[in-house]
Amino acid sequence: INAEYGYESQISDLEHITSTTQSKLNVMKERLTDVEADNIRLRGSLKSLERQNEDIEKVSSRLKGERDKVEEVIREEFSERLVLLEEENKNLKTDLVESRTRHKLELERTEKSHEIEMGDVQGRITSAFSKRDELIRELREKEGAALARADHLEALLIKQREELLKPIPKK
Repeated sequence: INAEYGYESQISDLEHITSTTQSKLNVMKERLTDVEADNIRLRGSLKSLERQNEDIEKVSSRLKGERDKVEEVIREEFSERLVLLEEENKNLKTDLVESRTRHKLELERTEKSHEIEMGDVQGRITSAFSKRDELIRELREKEGAALARADHLEALLIKQREELLKPIPKK
């Protein structure tokens, strides 16, 4: 009986262990199912995130390409504007030099014309003074001649008056 009791006790212990193990196995299967479900869900999320990441990388790559194109366009426009500004600056400098040259030539021509005009005026003044002096000299000569004639005529008048006033000799 002892042996039977010993076997029954062992069987009971083994059944208890089996039951506990079966219970743990069932819990572990549930957890495994939950973990597998989580794993499936996480794999789906991972694929979704990978697709989102690919989409983001595509958009990022497209935007980077567009940014590079915009940078190139801006560089080209800046370069073109810089060339235009340099050309305009060159033209303005050329115009300035030409204007200065024209102004200098105009000033020299005006000064030369003024000098010629002043020379002409000086010549006319000198000529007028010469004519005036010549006229004064001629008038003085004429005055001198007129005075000499007047003196001569006065002398003749005096002589004629004396002759006329002289008593006539009686015969």
